[in-house]
Amino acid sequence: MRVGIALPTLANGDAVGNDALGMGQRLRQRGLDVYFFAATVCDVREPVRRLDEIPKVLRSSDDILIYHHSIGCEAVVRAMERLSLRRKVVKYHNVTPPQFFVSLNRQVADGCREGQEQLARLIQTGAHFWADSEFNALDIRQLAPHLEVTALPPFHQVDDLFRHEADARAVVGFDDWTTTFLVVGRVVPNKNIPLAVQTLAAYRQQYDDKARLVVAGSWPLPDYASQLCQCIHDLGQEGHVFVTGNVTVSQLKALYLTADALLVTSHHEGFCVPLVEAMALRIPVVAVPHAAIPYTGGPAVCYAPPRPNALAAALARLVLQDPAAREEQIWRGWQRYETCFSTAAITRQFDVLFDRLLAS
Repeated sequence: MRVGIALPTLANGDAVGNDALGMGQRLRQRGLDVYFFAATVCDVREPVRRLDEIPKVLRSSDDILIYHHSIGCEAVVRAMERLSLRRKVVKYHNVTPPQFFVSLNRQVADGCREGQEQLARLIQTGAHFWADSEFNALDIRQLAPHLEVTALPPFHQVDDLFRHEADARAVVGFDDWTTTFLVVGRVVPNKNIPLAVQTLAAYRQQYDDKARLVVAGSWPLPDYASQLCQCIHDLGQEGHVFVTGNVTVSQLKALYLTADALLVTSHHEGFCVPLVEAMALRIPVVAVPHAAIPYTGGPAVCYAPPRPNALAAALARLVLQDPAAREEQIWRGWQRYETCFSTAAITRQFDVLFDRLLAS
C-alpha cells in the first residue's frame, strides 16, 4: 500500500507544507511508503513528484491519496475524481476569499475562486474530509450537511522552534527594554496588517510613545507591500514599524522571544498557526475574534473588537497594567498547546483518523 500526499505547493515553513510534511513523517514512522506530489517545490529536502504522476504511482485500489486543499488545483481534483482508490482524503485548510486579491493580483484571486468552486466537486468524490479547525469544517457542512467532517489541527514547526537556537542577529536593536509587539504572517490583505499599524499608533499616543511593531513575514504581493509602507508613513509610524520580510526558524524564534505580545488582526484565517507558536513559546496574545482565530485560540487569547483603541487597551492591560492577567494567559496558552496542539497531541488525533480510514 502506498500513500500519496498532494498539494499545489510544497514549501518548508509554509503552514500547509508543514502539515503535509508532518503527515508524511508520521506515516513513514508507521512503516508506510509515502510519496509527495506538488506543482511547485521550495526549500524542501524531500523527493517530490509532478502532479501528473499521481496515476502512475498510485495504481492499486488499496493505495491512498491525501490532498491538501487550500487553493485551486485542477490536476489533483481531477485525480481525486478519476482514480479508483477505495480510500481518499481531503485535508481542508480553507480557501481565502478571492475578494481580498481582486484589485492586487488577478491570478491569485482566480486561484482562490477556483478553489472555492472545486470544493463541491471534491465532496462528490466520496473522500473522507479532515479540516484544520471547526471553522473550516463549517464550509463543508454548508455544502453537504450530512457529510462527516473531522477537525484535525495541522502539524507545524513548533518542535523546530524548540530545537533551534534563537538567532540574536535578527533582533539587533530590538533586544532592549522597549515594548515590542509582533505580527507573524505573510504581508497579504486578509492579514489586515494596517489595523495592527493603527493599533500601534493608538498605543503610542495613549500609553507608551516608544513602543514598536515588528511584522515578520514574506512579501508575496509587492503592490500590497507598497500600500502597507504608505499606510505606515501616513500614520506617522516610520521608525516604529519594522517589516522583516521572510525569516528563518531561528530568526522567528528570536523575534518571538523579544516580543511583549503577539498581535493578530486578520480578517480571515483558516487556523492561524502563529497562535500555536505563541502559546508554545509562552508569549501572550491579543487578537480580533475573526474566522478561525477564536476556534484556535480558545480561552488562551485576549480578544478585542477590531478597533485600534480597543486593541491598544487590551495590549496595555497585558503589558503595563495587570501582570497577573498576563501570567494567567501565558499559563492557559501553554496548557492549551500541550493538550490540543503539541506534536504528540496532533499525532494521537491523526493516528485515530488514519486507523479509521484504513478500516473504512
